[in-house]
Formats: sequence, structure tokens, C-alpha cells
Amino acid sequence: MKYILLLIIALSTAAFSSDEKPNIILIISDDQGFGDYGFMGSPVAQTPHLDRMASQGLVYTRGYTTPVCSPSLASLLTGKMPRQHGITGNYQTPAEGMNKRQAKEASRGPLSERLLRNSLMLPKALSEAGYLTFQTGKLWNVTSSEIGFTEGMTKTATKHGGEGLAIGRKGLQPIFNFIEKTQAEKKPFFVWYAPMMPHDPHTPPKQLLEKYEGKGLSLEAQKYFAMVEWFDQTCGKLDEFLAKNNLADNTVILYLADNGWNPEGQGPKARAKLTPYELGIRTPIFVRWPAQLKPLRDEQTLASVIDFAPTILKLAGAKAPADLAGLDLMDREAMTARKSLFVENFTQDIADVSDPDKSLVTRVVIDGWSKLLIPGSARPLTNLSAPTELELFDLQTDPLEKTNLASQRPEEVKRLMALLENSGPARAQR
Repeated sequence: MKYILLLIIALSTAAFSSDEKPNIILIISDDQGFGDYGFMGSPVAQTPHLDRMASQGLVYTRGYTTPVCSPSLASLLTGKMPRQHGITGNYQTPAEGMNKRQAKEASRGPLSERLLRNSLMLPKALSEAGYLTFQTGKLWNVTSSEIGFTEGMTKTATKHGGEGLAIGRKGLQPIFNFIEKTQAEKKPFFVWYAPMMPHDPHTPPKQLLEKYEGKGLSLEAQKYFAMVEWFDQTCGKLDEFLAKNNLADNTVILYLADNGWNPEGQGPKARAKLTPYELGIRTPIFVRWPAQLKPLRDEQTLASVIDFAPTILKLAGAKAPADLAGLDLMDREAMTARKSLFVENFTQDIADVSDPDKSLVTRVVIDGWSKLLIPGSARPLTNLSAPTELELFDLQTDPLEKTNLASQRPEEVKRLMALLENSGPARAQR
């Protein structure tokens, strides 16, 4: 019996060494509401694969990002918030005489330049740390090679990601091929998996769409939830590939959504995607690493999109630049000590690339369960909602922000304003 136990220990040790760099996969869903998962309590969304993966990892149910996709992705690449990395919107505001296509073309040069001047470009840092790195899916205004991926699907700088958008909807074979290559070369890998899912166009397979019929949902909602499940299925196929190739234990999977979704039925002023409300900026965040990380669900601690870069750099054994404010998601002591987060909501079209304040819609401070929204100088698109006066919410009792408490709790407003001025983006502006 003694020799059998020693043999089991030896075999398990051979399968994974603590000195071995882990593989890393970053999964980014696109336009998904923070509650639209089984593990987040949705009575409609069916996400069995993400549910299982979350149950095996460290989950922060109170994660926050920015409500516009290009700035959100730029925050993942740089470890900074939009005002710091310079990408506050998807495009520049069209100049006089420009049509929409011309405006988008004009945006690429200035926005890619601002992105590339940042102190960190995550794929480049990982490639320099010895990783083979692969980009798929969403990527704005730059190519995969420009930001340091050793390989990538997006070879033309365009909106969304051009050629990279084939991933997910047209299968995962490019990722499988890449991982097989890394194993042949005996190199650790990093995969950026950012399919344009469940983002529109909502074109789910017929058999998935049929599952959401007869549930009292609008046709658009049926399509959306079918897309959510389709995205979940792709995550399951990726996880199955890892398991079949004995890679699951030492592959770290990190997950978040880039921002929320605008469901139907919210009236003329939607309070979701592109807005500073919870349905626009909140996302579950999880990290799964079976070889090292014990499962835990945290429903109180605040997590942020800017935490991904320092977390991934630490996993890779690479040093983070000194100007990154994010935390290691796996450092429980540091994470639970954080009590406040700050978010800024800008317009989708950038009024002035060199002056973020001209596009600022809302400043947000979240401290514990209190959330204060402060109007900026810019206004959002006409179909979107944003505060025109101070708005204060108790997220613990009012998670969808239906009751503005600002007039009832002036001292709390004053406290949060001071916190923002002394610790948040306002201080960085001075």
C-alpha cells in the first residue's frame, strides 16, 4: 500500500509542477447582462458550462467594467481605466462633412496611437515572458500583431475585430490548432477568446431558439437568450478540449463580460448597455485554476476590469508597471480590503480625443453597497438613460437602482463626493 501511495503521488507531481508556468485563457462575452447566467440566478438563461466553471473557481459576483466595448477591451489590454488609457469611446465624433464610414476610418489612427503609447500592452508582455499568445474575436482599431500577440486572427485594423469575428459562431478550430502547436513546442499559451457573442446579430441555431419559445418572452429576448446559451456551448467545447488533452488542471481560465445588454421593455430610456447603471457596468468575474485555486463564491467584494492585467502578469511571472492600480484577483487579502471602486461613463463617440471631459456622461463611485452617480457635461444617445442630477442607490436592497435616495441621505452623498475627489478619477485629473 505504501508503494502504491508513493506511485500515485509521483504521478500527480509529474502531471503538474509548481514551477511550471500555467496556460491562460481569457474569455470575454460581449453584451451580456450581469444576471443572465444560471450561476447568477437567472430563471431564463441556460449556461450550464459557465455555471460549472464558475463553481470550480473563485467568483466575484460584483465585478465592474466600463459600459462601452472598445474602452472595456482597452482596459483589459492595458490594466487602466478609459481616462488613463485614452480610449473613452468606440469612435471619434464625425467631423463636418463626414459620413459614418469616413468617421470610423478617421478614428483608427488616433485611437490606435493612444492605445499603443500605454505603459503596458498585455499580449506583448506575455509574449516577452515566454508565452505563445493568440488573439481571436473582438479587437478595436488595431491588429493582433500591433499589440504583441505572437499569432492572431485580426489582421486588419477595423471596428469590432474583422477576421477575428469568425471565432465562436464558426467554431473553435483556430484555437484548438494553436494550442496543439504550443504543446508541440512545449510552450505555455495565452488565448484571448472574445467572440462577438451574445452580441447582435442575434442569429442562434434554430434548435436553441426553440428552447426559449412559449416562455412569455419577446422574439428579440428569445434570440438573445438563445445566443447566451450558444456562447455558453462554445465555452463548454473549449473546456472539453482542455480536459481531453490533459490541460485543464494547469490552465487558468479568467472570465468577464465586456458590458451589459439592452433588453426590450425598458421604455424609451434604456438603463443598460452604454449607461452607468448596474445593467451597463456590472459583470460577474471568475478565475478557475484547478491545480492551485480552491472554489469560492464572493458576493460582497468589489472586483474590476483593471484587475485582470495584474492578475495575468503575476500568473505569467511578469512584472506589472508601477502605474497600474488594479489588484491580483487571487490575492484575497488585498481584494477583500478594497471597499471602493470608481467608474466613468463616456459617450460612444468621442467628442475630443485629447479632452475626455467633453465626452463625460457620468462619474460613478461605489463604496460598499452605496453607489453615487454624478452627471457629467455630455449627454448620451437619445434612447439611453443617464443622471441629470445626483443619484444615490443602496445596491444591497435595490440592485436595479429603482429608488434614488440622494435627497433622503445628504450626508452619504457628501461622503461619497469627498471619497471621489480624494481617491478617485477626479484626483487623477488634477
